[in-house]
Amino acid sequence: MDPPADGPAIPPIRRLRRPMAGWLALLFYGAMLGAAGTGLMLQYHDRLEHQIDLRETRLRTGGDVIATMARVAAAEIDALGTAASLAMDRPPALRLPFLRENDRFEVPPGTGMTGRLTGRLPDDPSTMPALLDEMSAVATIEPFVLGALRQLPESAWIYYMSARGFLLLYPFDAGEAARYSDAMMSAELMSRARPDTNPTGRTFWTAPYEDMAGKGRIVSIVKPVIEAGALPPAGFRGVIGIDLTEQALARMLDEMGLPDGLRMLIDEAGNVIALSTGAGPLPAVGDTGLPDRIWQAAGGTGALGERISTQARGVLRPMGDAALFHSRIAGTPWSLIHIDRMSGLKTTVLMSMWPEAIAALLLMMILGAFESHRRMLRRLSRHRTALALRVEELDRARRDLAAARDEAEAANLAKTAFLAHMSHELRTPLNAVIGMAETLKAQVFGPLGPKQMEYAGDIASAGGHLLELINDLLDLARIEAGEATLDEEIVSVDDIVRPAISIVSARARKAGHVLHLMTPSRPVSVSCDSRKMRQVLINLLGNAVKFTPDGGRISLVVRLMPDRSLTFTVTDNGRGMEAAEIPRALEPFKRIDIDPMVRRQEGAGLGLAIVASFVKLHQGFLDIRSTPGAGTSVSVRLPVDRIRMS
Repeated sequence: MDPPADGPAIPPIRRLRRPMAGWLALLFYGAMLGAAGTGLMLQYHDRLEHQIDLRETRLRTGGDVIATMARVAAAEIDALGTAASLAMDRPPALRLPFLRENDRFEVPPGTGMTGRLTGRLPDDPSTMPALLDEMSAVATIEPFVLGALRQLPESAWIYYMSARGFLLLYPFDAGEAARYSDAMMSAELMSRARPDTNPTGRTFWTAPYEDMAGKGRIVSIVKPVIEAGALPPAGFRGVIGIDLTEQALARMLDEMGLPDGLRMLIDEAGNVIALSTGAGPLPAVGDTGLPDRIWQAAGGTGALGERISTQARGVLRPMGDAALFHSRIAGTPWSLIHIDRMSGLKTTVLMSMWPEAIAALLLMMILGAFESHRRMLRRLSRHRTALALRVEELDRARRDLAAARDEAEAANLAKTAFLAHMSHELRTPLNAVIGMAETLKAQVFGPLGPKQMEYAGDIASAGGHLLELINDLLDLARIEAGEATLDEEIVSVDDIVRPAISIVSARARKAGHVLHLMTPSRPVSVSCDSRKMRQVLINLLGNAVKFTPDGGRISLVVRLMPDRSLTFTVTDNGRGMEAAEIPRALEPFKRIDIDPMVRRQEGAGLGLAIVASFVKLHQGFLDIRSTPGAGTSVSVRLPVDRIRMS
């Protein structure tokens, strides 16, 4: 309304502010609607990405489970192959009796074996003694087979198949199908193991096939057995195999905890090893088209093999209406594949967001334009002040951290110098103490009483242990100071391995461990610092003895790799480590929590740190793989340019 004529005039500013308030309110609500829509869209993408990441994590974890099972199978098959090779080299303790069935035979139950041994009698009677010797020798590996069955509950069969025509099968099965047949000699697992197709005697995985004993579709990990000290083809005796059923592998795929989508294991040739539940029946062996059919049915385009070759490993991302995850299973020729439709996942995410959408609309209707604006400005002002204070605190903390870092570096240098100086100072009198104790033990200055001899031995033993610790400290000080060098020479692998085994074997026997050694069949030499390489093996074997409960199994395997590099692998079945404990174990003076059941706990925590440094000096690579409760495997790989073939 217009004011009375005699009233005071309204300033122009009052007439302009009233309509502008409505426009500002409309603009504010429009901005709020835009912000709410943007927020909902961002939340939708975040939730979708979260669901995709969740599936990727579960699939990666499931793939790691299958890879772990494959590594256990590979380790067990290597141990069984080594045990069988060594058994062939020993004379038979007792020949097994057998029952003749025309041209076939079977060892009756109750002969000390829990497996089933069947075979064909040789046409040439002169070969019968060799057949009996091999039967008796291979029967001695039963404890290793039983241990492998406990380690691999997923296995269907573990067996030894001889080129002379007999089969030793675990567990025992009295059925007619679970016995030797001539068709086994032409099967893939035997043909691929023969020296003419497998001259290096490497372990391999077979394609899927139907089990003759009725366990359905299976795949096998197979290792040729070469008699110890013999060379192929004369040394070829047969194969050790472990069978895994499709049902066991499919159960692993189902246990990944994903509600939809299809998972499968395929090999390099495109054969389907296993499918998750709901994928329908498996194709016939040799049908490599099923993966492409599943991919295209889910909305994917092109061939699945082309997508895998162009996609980063371990990625789960939409490709049209399909999503793909794939990952190589380490130690096998298999790949883990997951295929899913994205439309169902998007619908699920949208349906779960209706409460947020309604809440956003109600909030925008309730808030007042000017009150919200005022409160927002006040809140921003407080945040700005708090942010300025926080920036000042962070800057002060940064300066304090820089000063602390400088002090820590100075202290570390002082520590290194102190360790080097004190190690030199302590070694001279300690060598004198050890020498005098050895002189007393030798009774150079006259006979000693029993108690005096005992004390002299204790002094020498304690002094030797202390000298080892001081030498480790001195090596560590040289490494940290950058003064460690290599005294390189050409030395054979046996000259490195045998002394290390000799030093550790006494402690291993005292603890009741079984210590295995396997070296290349052909002479190999290495350009290295022999003392440092022996120290690497002594430290690794010593750790294996120390952290393995009494009666364990420890092996040192030296392999010449296909690329002509050389690996030294120390494996035990001790307590193992968590993945987070491995970096800590590599740090100097750091020790992981010790198993109270393992009593050999001496040491200062320098062994692995020195091993890592010595391997780095040789331009080598250190790989530690460990499973809690199952053991640890440590591999040292020397590059090709350090290997010399005789």
